[in-house]
Amino acid sequence: MAECIIRARADELLGDLSGSFTSESCGLKADDDSPPHPEALRALEALGIPACDTNSVLIDREHMERADLAMTMTRQQCYVLAGQFPESGRKCFSLVEVNGAIEMLLEARGASIDGQDWGSLARKLGADELEDALEQAAQSVKSIPREEVRQMPGVPMDVRELMTLFAPCFYQASGIHDPLGGTEEESDRCARLVDQEVTLLVKGLLALALT
Repeated sequence: MAECIIRARADELLGDLSGSFTSESCGLKADDDSPPHPEALRALEALGIPACDTNSVLIDREHMERADLAMTMTRQQCYVLAGQFPESGRKCFSLVEVNGAIEMLLEARGASIDGQDWGSLARKLGADELEDALEQAAQSVKSIPREEVRQMPGVPMDVRELMTLFAPCFYQASGIHDPLGGTEEESDRCARLVDQEVTLLVKGLLALALT
């Protein structure tokens, strides 16, 4: 779902420059070349997101080496991914966590995701210029010391504080959990959460690239 949504939102924001965002979905545990789960396709359709041409792929070293950032759905998956590819550990974030990191960087620059129409500003750049700026944005995300990364947007607390003081926030910070085997309502909720975080991610990376 995340791969299809990121492509759709990049296309909405960037039009002909949407190719500046490339996304690949891979699994820590996956049967190579299996089609998307029907329930995932149904949840995407409910969001109005077209299914993209993608099948399941098992993550490997080549994927990690060419990725600027590697996002997982949950914090636990992030730990596993970083442990599996320690040389790429600085690239690894949960989807919620990476948006917390981007928010921190934007605040330090006196900017915010909602401060400008970042898509319109980005469309004024050439494709090469935008890609270079996005690479720099990803580099700035990776450069934050892990102990300083904000665990979720809008909540400047570390995981231990979240767990101790605000159990619902800790659950949200732990990530977006796999709804397969659950109800249609759970699948739809998962798709909405993924869309929310992915949309923040695309806008946030554009904001970082342009500030």
